[in-house]
Amino acid sequence: MMVFMRKSAFRASASQLQQRQMEMGIFPFLPDFPCFLFFSHHHFLTSTSTKKPSLPQKNGGFVSNNSNNVCIDDALASFYRMARINPRPSVMEFGKFLGSFAKQKQYCTVVSLCNQMDLFGVSHTVYSLTILINCLCRSKHVDFAVSVLGKMFKLGIQPNVITFNTLLNGLCMEGKIKEAVGLFNEMVKRGHEPDVISYNTIINGLFKSGNTNMAVQVFKKMEQNGCKPDMVTYNTIIENLCKDRLVNDAMEFLSEMLDRGIPPNVFTYNFIIHGFCNLGQLNEATRLFKEMVGRDVMPNTVTFNILVDGLCKEGMVSEAQRVFETMAEKNVEPNIYTYNALMDGYCLQRQMNEAKKVFEIMVRKGCVPVVHSYNILINGYCKSRGMDEAKSLLAEMYRKALNPDTVTYSTLMQGLCQLGRPKEALNLFKEMCSSGLLPDTMTYSILLDGFCKHGYLDEALKLLKSMQEKKLEPDIVLCTILIEGMFIAGKLEVAKELFSKLFADGIRPTIRTYTVMIKGLLKEGLSDEAYDLFRKMEDDGFLPDSCSYNVIIQGFLQNQDSSTAIRLIDEMVGKRFSADSSTVQMLLDLESHDEIISQFMRGSSQGRKMK
Repeated sequence: MMVFMRKSAFRASASQLQQRQMEMGIFPFLPDFPCFLFFSHHHFLTSTSTKKPSLPQKNGGFVSNNSNNVCIDDALASFYRMARINPRPSVMEFGKFLGSFAKQKQYCTVVSLCNQMDLFGVSHTVYSLTILINCLCRSKHVDFAVSVLGKMFKLGIQPNVITFNTLLNGLCMEGKIKEAVGLFNEMVKRGHEPDVISYNTIINGLFKSGNTNMAVQVFKKMEQNGCKPDMVTYNTIIENLCKDRLVNDAMEFLSEMLDRGIPPNVFTYNFIIHGFCNLGQLNEATRLFKEMVGRDVMPNTVTFNILVDGLCKEGMVSEAQRVFETMAEKNVEPNIYTYNALMDGYCLQRQMNEAKKVFEIMVRKGCVPVVHSYNILINGYCKSRGMDEAKSLLAEMYRKALNPDTVTYSTLMQGLCQLGRPKEALNLFKEMCSSGLLPDTMTYSILLDGFCKHGYLDEALKLLKSMQEKKLEPDIVLCTILIEGMFIAGKLEVAKELFSKLFADGIRPTIRTYTVMIKGLLKEGLSDEAYDLFRKMEDDGFLPDSCSYNVIIQGFLQNQDSSTAIRLIDEMVGKRFSADSSTVQMLLDLESHDEIISQFMRGSSQGRKMK
């Protein structure tokens, strides 16, 4: 009992001591001086500073309330005994204590103890101050860390490459790449040779800040300066080039890596395979996968997930299934992401029986489905018009105490609206709200679209009012839905007013918005207005797409203006768009009794192709 009381009292007094130090500004190694590099004159924490620090605090900034408290308290007690005994232990012993606290992520404690060392007259070493710099960087206080380095120079304590690398990493982690490059240059100027870690840190930081070309230049400079790149260097470059969709460039670095005898690992291949998949180049991705296995680099679960997902997104679900089956041959266990990707692939192809089989295999193998797993299946059933199965999955989620999210409900509502059942969708919306889920603009857009398209304009306007009461402002998607709804309800002037109001409210229309307006105007027989708006769309910087061309052509055909329709077809084809099935069918239907269309269909190459 007495021991516990002593430890509690020690913890309290230590915590109070640090709190007082923070209030008074007593942190000798965070001095007040213009930063030694490129920072503008910025005052750090001192006893005379007018700006108080904002270092992170937990329980007074000392220790956290967890099971490690007792061992931390013991270590702190030992530290204070060491500081008071005579003769005092070597400074290396103090450094070891700081290192042990840093490993336990007790960063604030390290900062406090470094200042205690100063108060007790214990000399600092490059080791202890490097630990301090590391703790400040990990606490997201890199500016304080920079000031510690400046103090080291003033005290004549020479930093080593580890010190610089620690600070370089801290600056890059906080996105201060300009300062990191400046520190790197300062390091070289002071005669400290950067090592491979220094270069890797700067290269990675440059990539992360979008300076791809400069990162590659630093790589070349690295070689010129005699520092050999390692696997980490190449992986950093390859990963970031693939993220920038420069996969062919990444392949060149892979070839260079192999030529130099630096063996790529599974991460190297995963980066490039993922890059090819993102570009839709599945043949290249599969080829590289085979090359990887041929080089005895064993693929992991991530590799297979990338391939399965990539193949499924390209509609190659049979190939994805074969890759999935290969996992068992390679003794690689699928995870939730593998199963979800394969299920989604089958759902996209409307193969719901196969998707359900994958779900059942997942459960049988002990892989517990998550909300996203159910959302994939629900979406598949909704797209396949299987609303009963989709709703039964929602009920199953509740039985398994798995709370549906906004996506779950929104997907179901969209499915019901597409089947002409917006009132049922509204009931689901109410159920969703009563369960504590907050609808987003996408949810409102789905419901409004359903109401507008099926003639429930009053309900749509009530829903819009409810949305605005919740401080959710309509976006362009929602505004476009409302405009279309007004045209469907025959409220031409309201639709035109809503469109004009977009510009007054600072909402930028999309091509879809213009297309909806053009279609609505043509439906009302206002061909000239529709044509003028079509040209205005181009003037406003929105180039017509295939959909907008087909909409305006169909409108002119319906309004019996064949000449303008044919002229627009020629223009569309000239821009490498083609007529959709509806446009082609209209032309074929009109060919027999419209001379202009008949001549077009017989006399032009475009017309002949449509037959």
